[in-house]
Amino acid sequence: MTAGTAIGGTWSVLVEPGWLELTRTVVPIRRLPEGFAGFTIGLVSDTHLGPFVGRSRIREAVDALNEASPDIVVLAGDYVLHSPEYIEPCMEELSRIRGRTFAVLGNHDHWEDADLTSRLLEEIAGAELIRNRGGWIERGGSALRIWGVGDLWEDDQIIEGARPEGYDGPLILVSHNPDYAEVIPEGTADLILSGHTHGGQVVLPFLGAPMLPSYYGQKYRSGLVLNSGTAVYISRGIGVGSPPVRLNCRPELSIIELAAAP
Repeated sequence: MTAGTAIGGTWSVLVEPGWLELTRTVVPIRRLPEGFAGFTIGLVSDTHLGPFVGRSRIREAVDALNEASPDIVVLAGDYVLHSPEYIEPCMEELSRIRGRTFAVLGNHDHWEDADLTSRLLEEIAGAELIRNRGGWIERGGSALRIWGVGDLWEDDQIIEGARPEGYDGPLILVSHNPDYAEVIPEGTADLILSGHTHGGQVVLPFLGAPMLPSYYGQKYRSGLVLNSGTAVYISRGIGVGSPPVRLNCRPELSIIELAAAP
């Protein structure tokens, strides 16, 4: 093994997986009520508390989130990895989030224990579970609709009711898996918030991520994707899956700022 290989291996296992990046992205939204210009959303995804990610890493992310002080927080699923024993400790860490919080489930939450995760998201973490249901966000005399769907791999996705009769404002949709953006009719949602891909965990120059859990190649690897009429933001996530490495793909805490589209 060369020195470069050894250094690269150490970096990708011991350094980069814990090197959290706080990103800020402005997303233009059509029909955005005037009171919501500058409104911020903290997006937390794929914490994956488990054998590779300890509580301290999630605590660090929550501290950074609280310091950024977004107007609301969205938890996009995949809270633990490999065992339901991590669910309660994860929710204890997430309970430290300050402010109104919405949450959906991811595929790993179904693989471990979806019912327990759902219950503890509400009882311990204090989140509003929007699994195939929605809520209203009010600001400055205006209201904004937010809706969450079940995981694309392991659950149903119910979109009926997301936009109530008479509501012609923007719709923010939370889907753990960004591939759902290809399933819904064009223009259904103005902004989709997702995770799931981990950004590929390993990103190679000129090639992208060799392994990516998406049916659409590199399109939904990470960051902002602008489809016709819909913006999709995909977080690289906080934790890791297996293998527990990151290379050119730092863990991410995302702050999304809404702006009126010209």
